[in-house]
Amino acid sequence: METLTTAQAAFVLGEPLDNFKKVVERSPVKPDMVKRGGRRIRQFGTADLVFLHAYDELKQAFTPKIQSELYHALKSTMNGRHEKLVTFGNHRYDISGHVRDIEKKVKELDRLNAQIDASGKDPLIRGTKIEAHRIAALLDAGASIRQILQDYPKLTESQITAAKFFAEAHPKAGRPYPKQTAKAAMRNADLSALDDLD
Repeated sequence: METLTTAQAAFVLGEPLDNFKKVVERSPVKPDMVKRGGRRIRQFGTADLVFLHAYDELKQAFTPKIQSELYHALKSTMNGRHEKLVTFGNHRYDISGHVRDIEKKVKELDRLNAQIDASGKDPLIRGTKIEAHRIAALLDAGASIRQILQDYPKLTESQITAAKFFAEAHPKAGRPYPKQTAKAAMRNADLSALDDLD
């Protein structure tokens, strides 16, 4: 598995981005820092994700010191291999279920990303000129998939879902998109004041 950005890792773990960042700060996980596009970003590898996926369970079973030992054992054990058990000190920990869950979510992320063309300035739903973040903003504002399909009839449910998950994994920087479509704004507009102009 290739490394993931913070937003992608949060998606894979099913955590809101802000919550995920807090969990990382409290845990012994130390993702790699790399330079991308002129800025430094965190990159999470398989061992980081497996540890964070198991973190709630680990907090119940181990002290912070032992958690840290497990994390370092995971980093060295999972270096290109997929082990089921991690041995560290006098302890053994079964990671197979966590690895399975992470791999499943990474495949889901890959499938969704394949429906988005991120090669330009604004990521578009593949085969259209519709921005993924625009559709995600509509969903965030409470629009249903049916309502979006009404205003964007060329889209499919799968494309709308892909836009939502892509936007969650790749938050848009800068000014947000409108929370309703132009067609919806026109339908909802109160134009009765125009009647007085006659």
